[in-house]
Amino acid sequence: MSRLSKSGIRKLTILVVVLAALSLTLFACSTYCAQNQYQYMDMSYVHLYQLEEPEDDAPTAVIHTTLGDVTAVLYPDEAPNYVEQFTKLAKEGYYDGTYVFQVQKGVYFSAGTPDNTGKLSGSQEASPEENIPVETSANLWPFRGALCVPRTGHDKNFWNNLFGNADDYCGTRFLVCDSIEFDDGLKSELEKIDESAKEVTDAFLERGGVPNYSQQMTIFGQTYGDESFETIDAITSVVVNAADPETSYTSPKEDIIIESIDITTWSEATKK
Repeated sequence: MSRLSKSGIRKLTILVVVLAALSLTLFACSTYCAQNQYQYMDMSYVHLYQLEEPEDDAPTAVIHTTLGDVTAVLYPDEAPNYVEQFTKLAKEGYYDGTYVFQVQKGVYFSAGTPDNTGKLSGSQEASPEENIPVETSANLWPFRGALCVPRTGHDKNFWNNLFGNADDYCGTRFLVCDSIEFDDGLKSELEKIDESAKEVTDAFLERGGVPNYSQQMTIFGQTYGDESFETIDAITSVVVNAADPETSYTSPKEDIIIESIDITTWSEATKK
């Protein structure tokens, strides 16, 4: 093996230093980006709208399915972009004849696709409707009956990620929470959470829900009424197919279809 010249050694040294500096920079950037994923939340100012009786003029969606209706109040002040899109699509009939494509037994169901696979075409995935920035609110939580929107993607722009300006995105498919099982271990963990969050943890313990979805996705509505919860329970208790090898979705063995979604007000939706 030939020996390196002094010039070669100098160049090799410079290369090692540059690579080391670059590695350190990338590590620092990734650490900074990870830190920016966490946001401080002052729980002393939380207003839990989902625990309140709806106002008569509250915007409301009545989701008609083949297993019953789900009536949910919408929250345009907390999730303005998504409520605007959902309302527009519902009024245009976008959700008419769409499917419940995923059921997690007893926990939640996902719906809103043109077929029962839950998959979207490439053109659908690239559409503006599938790239709405996620809107989280300290006032809304994934209690039982919450209408949520799973994330569909993340802004991959390096500089946006570096400076904490990157968005996560959600789309047309939505999820309705039922509830996980609150065993003694989970109850104990919730009870240990900071006293300032007691109203939220108490609500989970009293009403049920999916706590691990908290502040992870857009929540845009809340179900009310015994009939609505009976429908949610009926959907989340159906027999499901084996998980799809590509998507991992466990779809209902017998199709469950959203026949239509009416957008109205709470007083109109609850008229007898």
